Amino acid sequence: MSATATTLVTGASRRIGRALAEACLARGERVVAHRRSEDAAPEPYSAPVEAWCWDMRQTLGELPAQQIDHLILSASLFERGHAWNALSAQAGPGSASADERERFVRQLQVNLLAPWELAVRLHARRPLRSVVMLLDTYLDRSFPGHAAYQVSRAAGAGLVRALAAELAPCRVNAVAPGTVLPSVRDPAERAEQEDAIAARTVLGRMGEVDDVVAAVLYLRDAPYVTGEILRVDGGRFKL
Repeated sequence: MSATATTLVTGASRRIGRALAEACLARGERVVAHRRSEDAAPEPYSAPVEAWCWDMRQTLGELPAQQIDHLILSASLFERGHAWNALSAQAGPGSASADERERFVRQLQVNLLAPWELAVRLHARRPLRSVVMLLDTYLDRSFPGHAAYQVSRAAGAGLVRALAAELAPCRVNAVAPGTVLPSVRDPAERAEQEDAIAARTVLGRMGEVDDVVAAVLYLRDAPYVTGEILRVDGGRFKL
């Protein structure tokens, strides 16, 4: 990997996106770190990055000024919603049906349309070398109250395969992680959550952010892999 390569990481301010940005910095690469707005200033990185702001709920305006070699799509939107069998027949403003529709639109915008628009427009300006998108191990299973999110992730899987065909020879792949970061802060509740997740994996343990980072960097650099979705979930999908 050339030290002069420039990687754009969306959602680079926190969690997995930040870890990916840091991993690229550790390789001596130039990193363009996306965040939603100028006001959402993250903690300092371990080395200088070049910031780029875009609220992915909105249509893409100006592209980053830098010429991008690799695109890592880490930003996403997750919102719990209504169980669809509990929706009423009413669909007017303020109804549960209207609320769910708006949530559906937001998740499709951030998790599908925004990544598509960014990848296609960057590639049109100058061909990208690779794109890696973060999905979710549950992209093809759904649960009541989470259907809109799951549909957006399943559509993302289709997007990865479509981009691989449309943008070749740019390589386009995805990583579908299981839970690697607890969603609760209370130590007792966190331990209970981690134990429950571990019990549902073949490997019997919860994963780590570094597992996801390693998978993303593998796919980004693999010269003969494209259109693939790599699950990093400890075998959770197989149970």
